[in-house]
Amino acid sequence: MSHQDYYRPPLRLFTPGNGVLIAIMGIGLMAAAYRFIQGLGATTNLTDQYPWGLWVAFDVICGVALAAGGFTTAAVVYIFWGDKFHGLVRPAVLTGFLGYTFVAVGLMVDLGLPWHIWHPIIFWPKHSALFEVAWCVMLYLSVLALEFLPSVFERFGWIKLQQLFDRFVPAFVVLALSWFTYIMSHSVVWAAIAFVVLALLAIFLPKLIRGPGGVPILLIIAGILFSTAHQSSLGTLFLLTQDKLSHLWWTPMLPVNFYLSAVAVGFAMVVFEATLSAKNYRLVVEEHALQGLGHILMYILLVNFVIRVADIAARGQLPLIYSRMGLLFIAEMMLGIIIPMILLATPRFRAQTWLRFAAASMVIAGLIFNRFNVTLLAMNRPGEGFYFPGLIEFVITMAIISAIIFFYNIMVKMFPVLPDTGFEDQQTITADTSGGRREIQAM
Repeated sequence: MSHQDYYRPPLRLFTPGNGVLIAIMGIGLMAAAYRFIQGLGATTNLTDQYPWGLWVAFDVICGVALAAGGFTTAAVVYIFWGDKFHGLVRPAVLTGFLGYTFVAVGLMVDLGLPWHIWHPIIFWPKHSALFEVAWCVMLYLSVLALEFLPSVFERFGWIKLQQLFDRFVPAFVVLALSWFTYIMSHSVVWAAIAFVVLALLAIFLPKLIRGPGGVPILLIIAGILFSTAHQSSLGTLFLLTQDKLSHLWWTPMLPVNFYLSAVAVGFAMVVFEATLSAKNYRLVVEEHALQGLGHILMYILLVNFVIRVADIAARGQLPLIYSRMGLLFIAEMMLGIIIPMILLATPRFRAQTWLRFAAASMVIAGLIFNRFNVTLLAMNRPGEGFYFPGLIEFVITMAIISAIIFFYNIMVKMFPVLPDTGFEDQQTITADTSGGRREIQAM
C-alpha cells in the first residue's frame, strides 16, 4: 500500500474519552507506586496457596495470546499470499506492539523482585520454559517495533532512513535468530548452521518474495518464529502441573492447545479491533477482508475443537465432563469455540458486521476463560482457601487496559495505520491524512 491508502483521524488529545483513560492511568500509576512501596503481600490477595492471580492470569498469560494478531495476520498476508487482508496488517502490528509492551509492564508489577527481570539475559538455564518465553518476548517485541517503523518513516518522509532500514534489518534478523539458537541449544555448531541458513535466506529470499510496505520479508518470518515458540512454550510451562490441573485441561498437548488458541484469538482480535476502529472513526468496515478472516477463523476453531475433544477421549478423560470441572469445560467450549464457530460457518451470519463482531468477541472471552481455567479455576489446591483479586490488582489491570486503548488511539492519529476505506456517513468530513489535510465528500 502507498501512503495515500491510509487515513489519519484528526489528533485531538483533550476529549472526554481520553480524559477518562488518562484519569484511570493516573490512578493506576499511584496504585503501582503503592504496590512497589508496600510489597505484594500488603497490596494483593495473593498467598502461598495462590501465588499467581489476576496480573499473571490476565495481564501476562492472556495478554500474550491477545496480542497474537500481529503474527497471525502477517503470516496470512505475506506467507500465504492473502493480499485482500493487507489493510489489516498495520493495525494488527500496532495492537501487538502495545500488547506486548504492557505485558512487560504487568509482569514487572507482579514480580516479587522486579529489579531481577534482566537476569535471563545473563543466566541461561537449560530446562526452563519461561527462559525461552522471556527471550522470545524480548526479541519479538523488537521485531514488532521494527515492523512498525516504516509507518514512522512514511509519515515524516524519511526515505533515506527507510533505505538504511531495508539494508540493515535483515542482518539484525540473521544475528537475532542465530543468537536465539545458541542460547537455546548451548551449541556453537547449531548456531553456526542457523547463521549460514539465515544468511542465505537474507540474500536470496527478497528476490523471490517482496516484503510488505517497507518491511523486509525476513523480519516477518522472524516474528512468526518467535511468536510460535513462546505461545506454545507458555503451554509447556503448565505441563509441570500434572498433579494439580484438572485433566480436562492438562494434557501433553498443552503446547499445541495454547498455540492454536492463540492463533484463533489473534484473528478474532483483528476482527474485533478493525470493526471498533472503523465504527469509532466513522470509516467503512472492510467487509470483504473481515468476512474472509472470519472464514479462516472458523476453520481454526474447528481444528481446535477436534484436537481438544479427541485428545480428552484418547486419554480416557471424557467422564470428567460430568464433574464440577466439566461445567467449566463445557462453558468454555461453548463460549469460545462452538457458538462462534457455528456463527462464522454460516455465510449469512458471517456477512453481518455485528454478528461477526459478536463471534470474535466470544472467541476472545473464551480465550480469557481458558487461560483463567488453566491458571486458577481448574487447579486442585490442597487445603481450603479462595482467591479474589484485591482493589489494587483491579486498578492496575484497568490502568493497563486503558493505556493500550489510549496509546492506540494516539498512534493511529499520528501515523498512517488505518486503511482508508472511506467514510460511512453522507456528510462532508475534514480529515487529516498522511498526505496532509484534505476535505472528503463521502459517496
